[in-house]
Amino acid sequence: MKRAVSLLILLIGLGSSAAQQTVTSPEAAFGFKPGTDRKLADWKELTAYFKKLSTESDRIRSEEIGKTTEGRPFIAVTISSADNIAHLDKYKQIQARLADPRITTEEQAKELITQGKTVLVVTCNIHSTEIASSQSATEFAYRLATGNTLEIQSILNNVIIVLVPSLNPDGQQLVVDWYKKYLGTPYEGTNPVVLWAHYTGHDDNRDWSSFTQIETRLAVEKVINPWHPQILYDIHQMGSNGPRIYLPPWVDPIDPNVDPLLVSSMNALGTNTALDIAATGKQGVLVHGVYDFWSPLRDYIALHNGLRVLTESASVNIASPIDIPFERLDRGIGYDAKVAAWNFPDPWKGGHWTLGDIVAYQIDAFFSIASNAATYRERYLSNYYKIGEHAVHSKSGPYAYIIPAEQTDSATTTRLINTLRIADNEVEQATADFDVDGKHYTSGSYIVHLAQPYGAFAKTVLEIQKYPNIPEYPGGPLQRPYDVTAQTLPLLFGVTATPVEKEFSVPSRKVEVATVTPGRFEKTANAKGYLIDDETNSSLYALFVLLKDGVRAYRLTGPGTSPGTIYIPRQKGLDERLAALAEKFPIKIRPATSAPTGTALSVRLPRIALYQSWVASMDEGWTRWIFDQNNIPYTRVVDADIRKGDLDKRFDVIVLPDNAPRAITTGRFGGGEGAAPEPQAARAARRNGNLQSTATSETERGPQIPPEFRGGLGEAGIAGLKAFAEAGGTIVTLNRASQVYATKNPGAVTNALEGITNKDFYIPGSILEVTVDPSNPIAFGSTPTVPVFFELSPSFNLTNDARPVATYTRDNPLLSGWVLGGKYLKGTAAIAEEPVGKGRIVLFGFRPQYRAQSEVTYKFLFNSLLYSSSKSVSLAEVAGRKGGD
Repeated sequence: MKRAVSLLILLIGLGSSAAQQTVTSPEAAFGFKPGTDRKLADWKELTAYFKKLSTESDRIRSEEIGKTTEGRPFIAVTISSADNIAHLDKYKQIQARLADPRITTEEQAKELITQGKTVLVVTCNIHSTEIASSQSATEFAYRLATGNTLEIQSILNNVIIVLVPSLNPDGQQLVVDWYKKYLGTPYEGTNPVVLWAHYTGHDDNRDWSSFTQIETRLAVEKVINPWHPQILYDIHQMGSNGPRIYLPPWVDPIDPNVDPLLVSSMNALGTNTALDIAATGKQGVLVHGVYDFWSPLRDYIALHNGLRVLTESASVNIASPIDIPFERLDRGIGYDAKVAAWNFPDPWKGGHWTLGDIVAYQIDAFFSIASNAATYRERYLSNYYKIGEHAVHSKSGPYAYIIPAEQTDSATTTRLINTLRIADNEVEQATADFDVDGKHYTSGSYIVHLAQPYGAFAKTVLEIQKYPNIPEYPGGPLQRPYDVTAQTLPLLFGVTATPVEKEFSVPSRKVEVATVTPGRFEKTANAKGYLIDDETNSSLYALFVLLKDGVRAYRLTGPGTSPGTIYIPRQKGLDERLAALAEKFPIKIRPATSAPTGTALSVRLPRIALYQSWVASMDEGWTRWIFDQNNIPYTRVVDADIRKGDLDKRFDVIVLPDNAPRAITTGRFGGGEGAAPEPQAARAARRNGNLQSTATSETERGPQIPPEFRGGLGEAGIAGLKAFAEAGGTIVTLNRASQVYATKNPGAVTNALEGITNKDFYIPGSILEVTVDPSNPIAFGSTPTVPVFFELSPSFNLTNDARPVATYTRDNPLLSGWVLGGKYLKGTAAIAEEPVGKGRIVLFGFRPQYRAQSEVTYKFLFNSLLYSSSKSVSLAEVAGRKGGD
């Protein structure tokens, strides 16, 4: 009998060995081992490899789940035992049942837990210059496809891994192409000079609360929501001069909407993974440093009852190795890279650091997390169910949010509802009028009950944020937040959402998808023309459509009408065009029974130039996204285009998106004179809160970009912009770009905050209130007060002919988030208009189109564009015109 068993084991082993030989290794597929210096597999090679694995191994299933912004395949790779792979639908159903305690009793949950598997989603390479994880992913899959150790068998039997090899395939391909182009040249290892996600650049992982990008939607709707994962392992890279790898526990503050059991679970898993990595002899492992856990912009999964484990590995120059002397190691929040501490017990001693080192650390972390997920399968499934129970039986308020049917902008209201629906939040719509807390709500109002499995997400995006004051030490200065501190979508969208503490009941229906109610066109044969109230972004989108079609249009400025009201006199083919507009946009087009009198701005389609710096600006990408989504035509211009001059012959308005002023004027990102744009490692260090980096030498800054991308606008470009404005052009500067003009030098506009230190004034990302002058064409259609998103912004003191458009009028203008030194803003301008020759500069002390979220301030940007192509006219002259195109 023993001999037969031994023979069977031998045959199984031989069979496994034979099976392993049929599975192609990454090295055989690419011609090099992942992590090899200066070698990278691009997206075409990676997708081909995973597809090949899925045909060679019954443990792997690679699936294209959609197309990226640029049309590349977006894939998810499912890894588990052959038996689990054959029954994935069954395990999805178990996950869905455990995710919702309202449909699953405790006894049923216990049975499901005995059958279920831990679902581990692994996301790689969202920031495409952080390239290592796209390479490591192939090793994860190959080792699981071929390994037969007890650890691997345990992982395969107890865990379903859903691997996303890149959350940004377009950027992955761009970075590899760029890197290979300059390999072996003095420019090897520098960052691409364009955004490495088509619209969002590094901001693609700040899209998890508004879901604007295709890639975010695919990850949420095709991976996370249907799988209800217990754990999400998110793989990143950071600066090169700090720890070698970071893991949770997180530093404070932690979003109070994250369940405490999740916090404890993340602490335990992160610490265990750090121990497993350290046990291999690897140094420089940090826990509880740098990263807080405040924002759903990054932490979607934790507001959907799953653990988020983040690793951040020290970077190299894309795939080129670097040398880091010990004395150059730096310090940041929670660590000094030269000094051992409880959360950093074994500092790295400096030296040679390679892509292979990053891959090795990532592989250790992956297998530690996957093995832990297998070992504690029942605990993870049980806790997942318990966290869901906590959510649906919440002991604290509010009970619900009501979003009234009566809103200024039905389009942004619809967007808010659909944002919640994308996040798997349940929304109901009242089918009758009702009263709650002494307020009357009409039928059609939306209700978001928070006692639902993912109510934490709804609450954190709907509520006012109150970021805590945390001293660095007792009696010491306040700890500066790592990231933005506010994300209150109703404020940013200009939508009213009212919290209700007590339980109530109203007849309602479930909302699957909210739709915009079509507009209304009141066609009248005897009308002199038609009027569109300028209250919403939709009215301006409609105006752009009319202007593109060559329709004559005016914005009223005289008495008796709201400033900016759009007037379209009767002309050939007008009725058909207006009827089509009313079908497309939720606007009301009413007849002008008599011709308006007084003055107006005659407006034509503006010729828009959008500046693209070679120190890539994410704000430029977001601006492009908004323009493209709303069919606003524009031309991208680079330094050389502006240096040529004669800009007034080509454009009416030039937009300078948010960027450091030195990046715009000299093409350099800070540092000493002659500094190069930040290499990947330095940029990541700055993003990750490493504020102590003092690199100044050429070696420390990394490789130079190619000469054709250097220099910024230079003197010729600045002179070209000045001549453009003097000839009648409009320059629009957004946020930090305004400091190109608002400096401490004598001028009509200066930065009121210049010279105030961070210990006295600091706002890394909060929602503030400004008071607006709606009579100014830049503020047409605005309410008297408006929420603006302030992020490391300037604000302006004005002299001479400069005039304010929006002003801070309170000692503490905070609406949501965190402010240090808000008193310094009082009396300063958030938007200023400065005359220059025949033209003007419009300076924004914030980003009016912030991350495609601040819908409530879009109109200031659109108005600035339209103002550039407007001319004051007498309506008496307009009335005397004959009809016709």
